[in-house]
Amino acid sequence: MAAYVLWIDDDLALVESVQPVLAGEGYRVECAAPNLKAIRKMLLDEPQLVILGVNPRQEGWQFCQRLLPFLPGALLLLLSAEDEEDRMKGLRLGADDCLFKPVAAHELVARVRALLRRRESVFVDGELVVDLARQEVWLDDRPVALTPTEFRLFACLVRHAGRVVSPQRLAVEVWGPEQSACRQRVTRHIYHLRQKLEPDPRHPRRIVTCLGEGYLLQRTV
Repeated sequence: MAAYVLWIDDDLALVESVQPVLAGEGYRVECAAPNLKAIRKMLLDEPQLVILGVNPRQEGWQFCQRLLPFLPGALLLLLSAEDEEDRMKGLRLGADDCLFKPVAAHELVARVRALLRRRESVFVDGELVVDLARQEVWLDDRPVALTPTEFRLFACLVRHAGRVVSPQRLAVEVWGPEQSACRQRVTRHIYHLRQKLEPDPRHPRRIVTCLGEGYLLQRTV
């Protein structure tokens, strides 16, 4: 399914020139003016990326701050004035990236592609953050030390979050096809993961056992 990008901007000339380029790259792009209707559209449609044009000399920051609490995906700011302080302010507010206008179509496409790729490799559930690309796990803003095997097993659950994964499937993805019968090994590593990632390992809320089927990584928020 094509990634959905919502572009909120009143710079119609820029939008009309670059939107076809993004669409040509396979993205589904819709546009909206910076107002409450745009925020409602964002809440209903849940785009993977929001591109927001900001004029710091007008009311751009105020609208950005109204939008941020409801943001479902990544945020790319397009700033109308080339000011490094404005760029840093945007990043501090929570933007994933910032560009200055005028922006070349090929650069905007490259930034969109990078942000969407990065977003797909990061799993966030409240205080738990898993970066599959960097092989890092954070809980309550602290790194969690997982062994390489524990990480491979947990990464498999993350990639199938919300779906039950059988012990056989986990064993194959972690140790290879010849180890598909290593149910006890999977059980042991699930135990260790719960010790490190669950508030109460005896009553797990994230890594749930589905009797007779396997394990399920479910969101807690």
